[in-house]
Amino acid sequence: MGTDAEHRLSTGHDVTLPLLCRARMGGCVFAADWGPLRATLPPDLTPLRTGANRGAVAVVGIDYHSVGSLEPYPEMAVVVPVASDGVGGLPTSLAGLGGYVVDLPVTTEPARALGDEVWGFPKSVTDVEIEATPRTFAVSVDADGSPDVALSVDVGDASARRVRQRLTAFAYRDDRLVRVPTDVDAEVRVARTGAGVELARGRGRYAAVLRDLGLDPHVYAQFVASHAVATFHPPEPVARA
Repeated sequence: MGTDAEHRLSTGHDVTLPLLCRARMGGCVFAADWGPLRATLPPDLTPLRTGANRGAVAVVGIDYHSVGSLEPYPEMAVVVPVASDGVGGLPTSLAGLGGYVVDLPVTTEPARALGDEVWGFPKSVTDVEIEATPRTFAVSVDADGSPDVALSVDVGDASARRVRQRLTAFAYRDDRLVRVPTDVDAEVRVARTGAGVELARGRGRYAAVLRDLGLDPHVYAQFVASHAVATFHPPEPVARA
């Protein structure tokens, strides 16, 4: 799996890995109950522990400006930070940190096929809208034509800094747990406060995902990232623990 380089999607689009994308993004890391997080993850992953019986959930909007040969599109990612090689939710090294992708609504069928068929990301097609400035970011998602999840963040006077980081996403592809190494280079503003964060949840299937994860209003951090360049590498199978 890790050596795959070229893919023909079911939509007829061709993509080559590593895949270079350009985007802007923003989101928030919320506290969540340990029990629901543990129940959501596969057995080989453990929620990153942030306190007694506490973990975290990241809700992130991404506005892609370029995605290989595909048309640009927006999406909203729901990700559980995980410790893939730790004990009790505490990683033994930075290499053990990552995020398990729980939900990923997008706006087009090629975007869905890309995430699902290449990496195993759980994408679905719906209406996603994004509004952003260098210091604010808002993403909203509809379910069955009605507003369902809306997140807005405002980092205020937080200063920007250049971040270059390899991230690891986890998903299921062909019934196997895989990791997706992703190199990110972006100008990021981070605010470690809940001020300026608004989260609205409806009754549809996307809001239900957040409720099932035990999300609560406590905020660990919010961020806005501009001029982001992300390089997605081929999926790599994860050995069973």
